[in-house]
Amino acid sequence: MEANRVTLRTLRNCPSGAAGFSLIEVLVAMAIFAIGILAVYSMQIHSIRGNSSARGITENITLASAKVEELLAQAYDHSDLDVGLHQAAVAGGYQSLQWQVSEDCLGADFQGHKCVQVRVTSTASGLRQKDIRIDFVKGNI
Repeated sequence: MEANRVTLRTLRNCPSGAAGFSLIEVLVAMAIFAIGILAVYSMQIHSIRGNSSARGITENITLASAKVEELLAQAYDHSDLDVGLHQAAVAGGYQSLQWQVSEDCLGADFQGHKCVQVRVTSTASGLRQKDIRIDFVKGNI
């Protein structure tokens, strides 16, 4: 009990500036805290950009994969599998879908097939273009 009284008396008898933090110490602490918050904000911005880019790539891959599945399900002589360059309209307007069909592209030893190259291109906010390409061979089965 006596130790508590001594501590209280000591704090009461201190000069006015010695009992707490000085204004300079508070300002330095706030500056360090602000720098830390700015670093976290910068990481958040980079994270949002990365997630947006990944979303665009995922959308392109999904669209290309869906077209590949559709073409694989078609008959060998379907008009979508005619030799040449084909295009399809995509909702949203920022993606383009094309597929190139060539016949007997593996050489004379392997006849009765078509090589198909599906390409999806997108432009996000007019900044960067992302291309996805999937190649496959359609057999005459």
